[in-house]
Amino acid sequence: MLEVKETSPALELQHGHTVVGVTQSPLSSRSYKFARGIMIRTPGVNDPVPNVDIVYVGRRGVLANNSLGGGMPLLPGANLELPVDDPSQVYVISGTASQDVAWMGV
Repeated sequence: MLEVKETSPALELQHGHTVVGVTQSPLSSRSYKFARGIMIRTPGVNDPVPNVDIVYVGRRGVLANNSLGGGMPLLPGANLELPVDDPSQVYVISGTASQDVAWMGV
């Protein structure tokens, strides 16, 4: 009798940085399919170039505020794990130009 074992798909690490400003933009311009999700981090006071403002994370149409359409706020130095398989479906925005978001997915 032949025994069949399930295997997990090959995992490929991808990462990048996104410059965030006052206009929403996708976390990545490229589409990937991650099996385990995405980690997002904003540089804080202990980083060489820290962010100075909150970055909001959400879906397309996210706003840089705490209104009904506002995203999840990430203070400088904060991180967020999302069980999302495609970083191009995650959008970021800030009230200040030239903020940075680092992301990594597997």
